[in-house]
Amino acid sequence: MSMSLKNCALRRSVLLLIGLLTMSLTTFAQITVTGTVTDETGETLIGATVMVKGTSMGVNTDLDGNFTLNNVPSDGILTVSYVGYEPQEVEVKGRTTINVMMMNDTQSLDEVVVIGYGSLSRRELSSSIVQVSKDDFQVGAMNNPMEMLTGKVAGLNVTSDASANPNASSSLQVRGATSLSAGNGPLVVIDGIAGGDIRNLSPQDIESMTVLKDAASAAIYGTRGANGVILVTTRRGNAGGEGASITYDGYISLAFAKNKPEVLTADEFRRSRRQADFGYNTDWYDLITRDYSYDTNHYLAIDGNTANGSYSGSISYKKANGLDIVSGREEYGLRFSLQQSALDRRLQFTTSLSTRRVNEKWGDDGMFDTALGFNPTMPVYNEDGSYYQPTSPTNIKNPVQQLKVNTSQGRRVYVLGNADLKWNVWSNDYNRVYTNLSYAIQYNDLKSDYYTPTTSGESFWGGYKGRASIQYQKWWTNMLEWTGNYQFTNDEHDAKVLVGYTFERSSWEQMFMENKGFDYDSLLWHGIGTGSFLKDGLANMYAGKSESTLIGFFGRVNYNWRNLLMASASLRYEGSTKFGADHKWGAFPSASLAWEMTNMSFMEDLTDKIQTLKPRVSYGVTGRSDFDSYKSISTYSSNSSYKFPDGWQTGFRPSNNANSQLGWEKLVSANVGVDFMLFNRLGGSIEYFDRRSQDLLYNYTAPQPPYIYSDILVNVGTTKNTGIEIALDYDVFNDTPVKWTTGVNYSWGTTKLTKLSNDIYKASYLDLYLLPGVGTNTYFFRVEEGNKIAQYYGYKYCGVNESGDIMVLNKDNEPILATQANPEDKRVIGNGAPEHFLTWSNDIKYKNWDLSLMFNGAFGFDIYNMRKYGMGLRGSGQANVLRTAYTKDKNVYVSSGVISSYFLERGDYFKLQNVTLGYTVPLKRGSLVQSLRLYVAAKNLFTITGYSGNDPSIVNQNGITPGIDTASSYPESTSVTFGVTLRFK
Repeated sequence: MSMSLKNCALRRSVLLLIGLLTMSLTTFAQITVTGTVTDETGETLIGATVMVKGTSMGVNTDLDGNFTLNNVPSDGILTVSYVGYEPQEVEVKGRTTINVMMMNDTQSLDEVVVIGYGSLSRRELSSSIVQVSKDDFQVGAMNNPMEMLTGKVAGLNVTSDASANPNASSSLQVRGATSLSAGNGPLVVIDGIAGGDIRNLSPQDIESMTVLKDAASAAIYGTRGANGVILVTTRRGNAGGEGASITYDGYISLAFAKNKPEVLTADEFRRSRRQADFGYNTDWYDLITRDYSYDTNHYLAIDGNTANGSYSGSISYKKANGLDIVSGREEYGLRFSLQQSALDRRLQFTTSLSTRRVNEKWGDDGMFDTALGFNPTMPVYNEDGSYYQPTSPTNIKNPVQQLKVNTSQGRRVYVLGNADLKWNVWSNDYNRVYTNLSYAIQYNDLKSDYYTPTTSGESFWGGYKGRASIQYQKWWTNMLEWTGNYQFTNDEHDAKVLVGYTFERSSWEQMFMENKGFDYDSLLWHGIGTGSFLKDGLANMYAGKSESTLIGFFGRVNYNWRNLLMASASLRYEGSTKFGADHKWGAFPSASLAWEMTNMSFMEDLTDKIQTLKPRVSYGVTGRSDFDSYKSISTYSSNSSYKFPDGWQTGFRPSNNANSQLGWEKLVSANVGVDFMLFNRLGGSIEYFDRRSQDLLYNYTAPQPPYIYSDILVNVGTTKNTGIEIALDYDVFNDTPVKWTTGVNYSWGTTKLTKLSNDIYKASYLDLYLLPGVGTNTYFFRVEEGNKIAQYYGYKYCGVNESGDIMVLNKDNEPILATQANPEDKRVIGNGAPEHFLTWSNDIKYKNWDLSLMFNGAFGFDIYNMRKYGMGLRGSGQANVLRTAYTKDKNVYVSSGVISSYFLERGDYFKLQNVTLGYTVPLKRGSLVQSLRLYVAAKNLFTITGYSGNDPSIVNQNGITPGIDTASSYPESTSVTFGVTLRFK
């Protein structure tokens, strides 16, 4: 017993000694840690809280975002928090310098929102700005990263008319179309580079996209902000993180064609006796359509930190093909960014470089229309194995041969780079002064190659042996920008002052050559110099170049008083070489004001019910200058060559009249809205806008004399665009294991032409969108003063006669044959622009599972069914026709070649656009893999509509001539994507 007691005492003594030694070592292993806390844009955060976890030791960051903590355990953990950001825990691991980048908390009312040349908290916004972060983007295969915004922003319409064609892009429009000829797409700004090409970026490299919808927020971009602005922020390094982290993101997507147009089968075609029977059964549409297309994407990124900064790098690879048997796309992307500070963090250097190589193979979308109308009893091949070439009607080509034997491709190079130097000049407890100097370059080039062999249908009808062409184009922009910033902050006032200067030069250049008549096809375009047309002096060659310079001076003041009143005012003074000699410069002012009512004393008892109630009003002037250079000066172009006694001489003729008054289109906009959050569950905004586009650009007939050329580009017209936008988000289940949030975005808008003439240039209407066909002079749309844009102008259908000929109403509302109608019998018969857009999104989470569903729709518009017009009636020539020509439309024989309301249909639709199911795999703590998420996403599952043509969602809904369902539309598809996202420590 005594020996046991002695051993026990000895063990206790040893353990006590070890414990004291451990405590002593821990006590002595304490260090001083310094660092900087920034947001995702690199802006420092003032007043962020940095604590040592498990203790009461902590400090707040100073006016430069810096902190110093003494007596920190070398193996301790720092907790960093800031209102509007997700709290972070950072392991010290013996480091004495730790920089922390805070991530936005998208659920917070104080989320930091990127604005033009800066950022504000959501509470400080006084204009119409919506930011979408990467966690809220649409996922799955896409042709354009902008498709990630589909349905996310009220008033932003994203249209993709050929989602299964990897070389197709998307059309974007903010708050409707208001320009006749200067473009209606928004300005895209990538990391401060205005006019950046979004297809230079991998979708995974984008952190957030911010939409500036009203003129007050977009006026800082002057002559280019009238159609709204989309600010794209890319990923940066993991400042303050635990060393480097690696992310892999990859997916494979399959797209399946659906809703194939039904035409007469070979047997039905024989019975119809539309053409001669060649004895074959050929489904031409199926022969040029793949069973499915694929899109595979691989992305690998590394993010890390250095002693005084951070870095990020990524590589990406994409390969895809289309539903036609030819088109394909292959992309190789590389991106790198670096942030570094020096001189006690007073000097900060940021740079990034993105480059992408793209190989494209192009088909011919028009062949789908050809295939539908092709005689299904004709063979694909002759008996000797060569392609069958029909000899009538004129210019008809075997669609399988046309796609398979012609070679059409392009090779693109994208480069986007910028470097930014920031100097923190001076700061104290209340003031901060800093300045930025940045340089950016954007470079794109495209080399296009084409060859059609001696055996092609084009060669057969053209009477030559093959055609080759090579075209090279390049675009580049250099931009130098300086900004100066001053910030004053105390308990009551927060003022931010910005001044800046921009110099931007944009250039474009091209070369083209074409030759015909080749002895050998094997050389393709590489043997372009061997064609006989060059020897005969009939080859084609030209080159061209244009350049423009833009200079802008700008300033802005943002003011916040006690989080009660928020105001902003800006002014940009800008000039461009595009404008006329007497109209080079213009001023673009804006102002906005917001009142946070919940911070008023009379609202104190309602704070548990109303978290924010912020009415706001804004006004601004922006511009639109999307037209070619040299339109304001006299130009000449080459004409025919003329024979003189001493040889041939090339003649030149005027191609443009000078206009010293030519300028930008001006958009004057007012916006009234209210932001709210109720019961911590229902949030959103409601707003009304009134936009007046003045000095619209359009080509008018020029009086001769004094002008030399027949028309001239001038600023004359005016449009009025008004609308309402509603955005709602609701937390359906509160404090339950299942999390369900649902949101609705709704917009209504309409645009009218209010003025089209002045004292010199007069027009009572404009006719737009010429009806396709040789020698036609009929237009689909007529825009008249006082009426809406996108109005179809044609004849009112009123039945058929006994022969099946279409009858229309004349000007006296009496029925007459369409072939006997006169132009004065035409009237407005519909409108192709949707008045209402609706999106309904749902996000459901349960444990490690997440499910999202997004429905969208458009209402209040008409679609002109061109497929029905061209091949939907029994009398549509001798080609094949839709089966409905002998069923539903059997009583109507021929369209009579006129635009009538018979081919107009209501385009309203509601569809399930996107479904995503994801699972986050639970991982053991300390494992090499930090996170693992698997997901499956499906797009374009079903559409509810009464329209009989293509899916109405792929019919163009943007611009001033929307709603034409062209017969050559690319096949519709449903896509399914399987993806994985891995993050390694």
